[in-house]
Amino acid sequence: PNLELNRWGYIKADEENGQTSIPGVYAGGDIVTGAATVILAMGAGRKAAKAMHEYLMSLGGEGSQPASGE
Repeated sequence: PNLELNRWGYIKADEENGQTSIPGVYAGGDIVTGAATVILAMGAGRKAAKAMHEYLMSLGGEGSQPASGE
């Protein structure tokens, strides 16, 4: 509903981390750029995954720390 789209109807997302206009919602690949190469889509996915991890870790709470290995 509040997700910003560009003039072609694709989701607007930050090029560096995939963050959309909704906090905690990330996008990458063809839904952002339109038809592109698999390599570009994979790169966008990797950046978005890193940003999602950082976002979730910043929330704190249970499970926000790496497992101790026990």
